[in-house]
Amino acid sequence: PTRIGPKDVFLHLAAVVTLYVSAASFITLLFQYINVLVPNPLAGDHYYYQGYDGPLQFAIASLLIVFPAFLVISHLLERDYRAQPAHRVSTLKRWLTYFTLFAAAAIVIGDLVTLIYNFLGGGMTLQFVLKSASFLLVAGAVFAHYLREVRASVPPAKAFVYAVSIVVAIATIGAFFLVGSPFAARNRTFDERRSNNLQNIQGQIVEYWRLKDKLPATL
Repeated sequence: PTRIGPKDVFLHLAAVVTLYVSAASFITLLFQYINVLVPNPLAGDHYYYQGYDGPLQFAIASLLIVFPAFLVISHLLERDYRAQPAHRVSTLKRWLTYFTLFAAAAIVIGDLVTLIYNFLGGGMTLQFVLKSASFLLVAGAVFAHYLREVRASVPPAKAFVYAVSIVVAIATIGAFFLVGSPFAARNRTFDERRSNNLQNIQGQIVEYWRLKDKLPATL
């Protein structure tokens, strides 16, 4: 029987966690691209700065750290598989692989159901279609990759790994042009704080006038 030690458990769990975080971060990144390039006409012109910066910055930070960690862990696992081929078909690995397949399949099915539901309800927009396509792209790629590994018990195709890495790198670098420099983000934060302070002052003045029927002499 194949013996799995603490190191193997750690590497397999770390690979799965970093994969999930990387996939979620990449989907978030694609969503923010769509929000900026295909804006929702119902949102205000200022909504981008208030609603998009946080998720975009978090997605960039996650991909810069977590995705390289996933590649390194995957490389370590592949090196272990070459040294001990029995580990490639170990019970732990198969459980985690099938769970990942299940999660990816559930996301794809749920995404398609949501797409058809919105189409029937007349809520289909270009932004919604592109976001659904993002889910399908990422979940479908994960599903196809692990299904190939389950069927053939072979190492991941290098061309696929290189292609995914290039796509993630290009998307992450391009996101810097959307989010702007840290100095611009700092200025936007100060602007939002000033705006909130002014709104608070306005509210206090209105309340003062409502209670005393006159304006305050000073702020």
